[in-house]
This record gives sequence, C-alpha cells and structure tokens, in this order.
Amino acid sequence: MKFDRNSFRRLALVASLALASQASLAADRKIVVLQALTGVASFVGVPASEGMKFAADELNARKFLGNDRIVVEVADSASARAQAMAAVTRYAADPSVLFILGPTTAVEAIPSAGVANDAKIGVKAMTNAVSMLAAGPWGFISAQPPSITMPQLGDYALDVAKVRSCATIRFSDNEAYVDLERLFVEHTQKRGMKFVDRTGIKQADSDFSTIATRIVAAKPDCVVLFTLGPSAANLAIQLRQAGLPASVKLIGQTGLSSPQLVSIGGAAVEGLVFNSDWTPGGNTPASQAFAAAYRARTGKDADNWAALGYSYMTVVAHAIKAAGPNPTRELIRDALSKTKDVPVVVGTGRYSYVDRIPTYGSIFLMVKDGKFVVAPQ
Repeated sequence: MKFDRNSFRRLALVASLALASQASLAADRKIVVLQALTGVASFVGVPASEGMKFAADELNARKFLGNDRIVVEVADSASARAQAMAAVTRYAADPSVLFILGPTTAVEAIPSAGVANDAKIGVKAMTNAVSMLAAGPWGFISAQPPSITMPQLGDYALDVAKVRSCATIRFSDNEAYVDLERLFVEHTQKRGMKFVDRTGIKQADSDFSTIATRIVAAKPDCVVLFTLGPSAANLAIQLRQAGLPASVKLIGQTGLSSPQLVSIGGAAVEGLVFNSDWTPGGNTPASQAFAAAYRARTGKDADNWAALGYSYMTVVAHAIKAAGPNPTRELIRDALSKTKDVPVVVGTGRYSYVDRIPTYGSIFLMVKDGKFVVAPQ
C-alpha cells in the first residue's frame, strides 16, 4: 500500500486529534488538606498533612485514578475553631473542591461539620469524636472512637499491666479526650478497677505541680493520661518530681504517639505504655514499604500522624475512584460511607466504615531507651 504526502498528513491529524481527545478526558480531582499547621495541634497537623501529600503523589505516580490526577491544596486551620470553620466555608464555595481532608482536632471539627453539612461538602477530620457525626451525613471521623479503643486499653491495663488502682488526667476542653477517659473508666470499673483521682486540665496548661502532689499522695498503681504528647511529657516530669515512684505505671492512648513525648519527657516517660495506630518502621510489608519510601523522600522517619495522614488520603482516593468517572461531592460522600477493607499502613492494615465509624485495629507501644517499641502483650 502506498501513501502520498496528504495521506500522512491526514493520519497525523487523526493521531493528534485522538491524543487531544484522550487528554481532554483527564481531570483534576481537588482535595483540600485542612490541618493545624500552627497552634497547639500543629505537631499532629504538620506530619499528617505531609503524609497526605505523600500519598497523593504516590497515587498519582501509579495512576490510581487512571488519567485523572489528585490535586492537593494545603490550608492551615491554626488549631482554631473559627479559622477552621471559615476555611470550610471558603472551600465549599469553590466548585472545583470535591472533598476536605480535615480539620485536625475535635475542637475544630465539631463546629466545622455543621458548616460542611450546610454547604454539602464532605469533611474527614482527624478526630475520633463521634459527636461530630450528629451534624449530618457530610462529616466523617477518621480515628477509631473510644467505644472501640478504650475497652482494649482497659483490658490491657488490667490483664497485662496488672494495675488495679489508678488516677486519670484528661483534657477537659477537648470532647474527644473527655470521652476517652469516661469510657475507659466505665469499662474498667465494671471489671473492678478503682480510681483514686480523676482530674481535668486545659490544653494550654503547663503547671501541674498541685495535681501531681495530690495524685502522688493518693498512691495509685498507675496514672492514665488522656492528653496529647507534649502535655503528657510535662505531666510525667512533674509527677516524678513530686515523688511518683518508678513502680507506678504510666499508661496513655494514641494522642501520645508523638516524638515530643520522648524529646520533652526524657527519663520521666520511660516505660510508659499506650495504644497506637502505627508501629515505628511498620508492622506489615505495606507499612514497611511506606516507612522506607517516606524516609527516602523526606529524610525523616514517619510518625503516627504521618502514617495516619497517608492512610486517610488513601481511603478518600478509593472513595473518589468508587464514585465513578464523574465524581461529585455527593457520590464521593456515599462511596466513602461504604468503605470496606481499604488497604492502609496503620492498625492491622484494613480500613472500613460502619455508620461512619472507622475500624482498622490497634497495637500497644511503650517507651524504651527513648524510643517507641512494641509493648509486652
């Protein structure tokens, strides 16, 4: 068969039109990462946002959405209720934004969920505060709630740590931590645990000398900390300074999964045990591969929050894919609510929603020689 010059031109034109048509089918799927990059919760929001961006880049590199591409815009909620609400309002008004991954804490997320429901845009907050869901179907919590994790922690305290008399310290101005403490107490009291002191503190507090003196005088077997890492570190230091014996066990929850616990607490937090979403370095082939890739790219080890951020972005990406070739906010919301066994790098490796309540399993870590290691089981 012979082709003249015009034939080649026609073929070239057809080919270029085909490529143009293919390119036109590609679309950006925009997700806003709204996290506390400044303020009291920045030690969560910063690594979480980095994990989310890392996941988006990785998903795009392997063409998880085919020709489509996840586009991430990062915004700072500043650990502040008003700023988080304003950001949700602003991004909801942008039709190119399909979903908001944030805010970070219950203080920001609960009121922001009301804004999101009014504007009909999905938000998936880092918090485990179930009350956020009451605002309507557009809000999702990301972390496992106390109803799942606190019975596990309580059984560990009684059956593995072998403690029977405890004091608790909780953030009184963060609903998520109030719920954690309440459910822990309810579960363990049914099994015979006694509580010699239950104290509420504010997230901004730093002087715990009076509380520490009172708790030491009560002679508990353990002190259970329902706070974030930096506050727990300061509490541990001041409890030890007040004379808390080394034999008294310190126990906590996932909020302590921060390098700041060790960098601030030093020797005072040695032996502290807490339930965690993430095993440093990973505990499955997938999580180990993530840990290695994250370190190679960023030069630092992935912490609990980076691993959670990576996992949460992965879950949202699966929802966008399940929403079909023309995903809308509503289709993504509906797909997300049906999430089942999405592979993640936290917990036992599979993430599911039941009535917008997430499950993915947990592990127990302890501080040993200044590092997080798997705790005795």
